[in-house]
Amino acid sequence: MQLYRLIYQQPEIFNQIKYSLHLPQYLSYIFLNKYATDITSIGCHTMLWNFETNNYHNWVHKEELNKKFAPIYNSDKIIAHFKINVGIGLHDSSAALIPYLKFCNEPFVLISTGTWCISLNPFNSSPLTDEELKNDCLCYLTYDGKPVKASRLFAGYEHQQQVNKLASFFNKAVEYYKTVKYDVSISGNIRNNANDLSSFNTYEEAYHALMFSIIQRQIASTNLVLHNSKVKKIFVDGGFSTNEIYMQMLANSYSDIRVYAAVIPHATALGAAIILHTHWNNKNLSGDLFKLKLFTQD
Repeated sequence: MQLYRLIYQQPEIFNQIKYSLHLPQYLSYIFLNKYATDITSIGCHTMLWNFETNNYHNWVHKEELNKKFAPIYNSDKIIAHFKINVGIGLHDSSAALIPYLKFCNEPFVLISTGTWCISLNPFNSSPLTDEELKNDCLCYLTYDGKPVKASRLFAGYEHQQQVNKLASFFNKAVEYYKTVKYDVSISGNIRNNANDLSSFNTYEEAYHALMFSIIQRQIASTNLVLHNSKVKKIFVDGGFSTNEIYMQMLANSYSDIRVYAAVIPHATALGAAIILHTHWNNKNLSGDLFKLKLFTQD
């Protein structure tokens, strides 16, 4: 869209551009002095890619923006530079998905949690509907060019804002929530009025109510990408994967899907290393690169 703006507002700058590179490919260019475009970077909600025709959108060709993009290479492409093999780079969310694609043999959804909680379903290839777009759904591409339907929720940010309020109201440290354990008796009697902190007797009650509110919206968000797919597992990584209350409430919400907390150190870097594994490592991929913890209904 920045290029589109330049065409009409600053054409003199647009005409000076030889290639416009996505950030991962710019970093690769610094090492290689070679121009490339990677499919995962095109597919990361840029509005450039037509997922039905598997090509740039018509408007990209009409505006001749495709001439400003470098040739598309496979994500596992290696370009040798002196004695160093360098990949062309991947979009971060697509790279973080690779370990699961390599090691999980059943359909799954990954909920990648942080400031945004993004539900990624590599097993839902149906085109985005108007309703899904209105509900903040997106499509990504895997390293091998397959669509990944995604939905997102601003839950991590909200959680941080709310625990600040809880800490102030109950005179606790901001990090106190990390000491709160899941309590089935509190969970079973939640009043969904987390905005009225005076209605709770303890911090623990208020925090359970906050997490219940977040989980209700998380379920609605995740269900958008679960629709019409035969998912057997949900993996959660990132900040909420270590939150026992989040994980237990999520598991309680899905009777026919196994819910796992996943611990994958540096998942994005690991995914990028895995996709280039044969170029730099002659050993077999290890099955213990990450740890899973199953949560069952209470």
